[in-house]
Amino acid sequence: MTITLAGGALDSGRHVCALFHTRDEEYRTLIPFIREGFERGEKAIHMVDPALRAEHVARLSAAGIHVRAAESRQQLEVVPWTETHLPGGTFDGRATSMRVRAMQERARAEGFPSARLIGHGDWAVNHPAGYETLVEYEARMSGQLPEFDDPVVCVYDRSRFGGSTVVDLVRAHPVSVVDGALFENPFFGPPFPFISRLRGGGVPLIRDRFLAALTAGARSEALEIILDDALADDVPIRTLYLDVVQASLQKLGRLWRENLITVAQEHAATEIARLALAQLRVHLPCGRSNGKHVAVACVEGELHDLGARIMADFLEMAGFTVHFLGANVPTETLALLARQRPADGLALSATATRSLGPLSRAVAGVRASGGSEFPVFVGGQVVVHYPELPGALGVPCATSADDGVAIARRLLCT
Repeated sequence: MTITLAGGALDSGRHVCALFHTRDEEYRTLIPFIREGFERGEKAIHMVDPALRAEHVARLSAAGIHVRAAESRQQLEVVPWTETHLPGGTFDGRATSMRVRAMQERARAEGFPSARLIGHGDWAVNHPAGYETLVEYEARMSGQLPEFDDPVVCVYDRSRFGGSTVVDLVRAHPVSVVDGALFENPFFGPPFPFISRLRGGGVPLIRDRFLAALTAGARSEALEIILDDALADDVPIRTLYLDVVQASLQKLGRLWRENLITVAQEHAATEIARLALAQLRVHLPCGRSNGKHVAVACVEGELHDLGARIMADFLEMAGFTVHFLGANVPTETLALLARQRPADGLALSATATRSLGPLSRAVAGVRASGGSEFPVFVGGQVVVHYPELPGALGVPCATSADDGVAIARRLLCT
């Protein structure tokens, strides 16, 4: 039977990370889920902040749920988290998971077909157990909970946790609710490799977190990860560009092609990455000007311009003055640029396979207008996927931003 939450269906993944900014937002999302369980005769187990128990019960009552009647027939348990997660004021992940399992077993012993569990996780704020302990606990629970197939919704106040913790909580669950929408985690896997990578730290962990934030559409967390956490750890800007942002965008493209994320997710993620690059740009360590001007443009019909933007920024770091023309530049415009020569050279970018034709026409148009002596080179993912391009086009091709800088220096500075 389909279980609905936040406008979506919980299928195989029923351990949910639910992130909310306010309690009003939280209950708007959870009340329909809670009411559905009551209507189906399932048991409801809610683990809450003892200081907010009265408010929780009041909100259930205001939604038309007869709390006292449900408690009297054992269909509803509202348990303070001091009895489940923090008995005696300490947290023990193994003991907590055993208590959760005992509650699931008891629900069946009482004759209920299944249980719906909601656990508020804000007990971890300022708790000595630490956020890493919390994330590792959630990851291990994801491996244990499917035995009963009960939906378990872990609720977190998004404003009370740092961006890295929020994203790690999302990564530890197969399904999440972010900004009121339900989505599956395309990176979810067994807990132990996840925990090992979490403990490993470094740039791979920053990339994992940034990519997960992009996929979840978590803009503020994505920016915090790359602009606050990474810069505070003195990660070089070029590393953030290439090994975090660009690598994440390439992975997003693969996820989209494999139908693991939607077009809407891909577009939202791209815009977040664009904003991250814009804010990183102010930190670029630009070299001394070499007096050379380079125009950077995506060929006609090519709408993915972030790779070209990265190329432009790397050229600026190398001392070039860059005229960034952006996406979908008509071939006639490129030919005119080659003829009038406001720049000393031109870098063309193409990402999608469908851009091969426009790329070929662009190179031919530039050559016809500017002559063979006008420097032009090509970059983008098509160069990576089609290594025969340099010979076919008759121009140098860059497989990376660093490669593009080296080509520009060879063409313009020697």
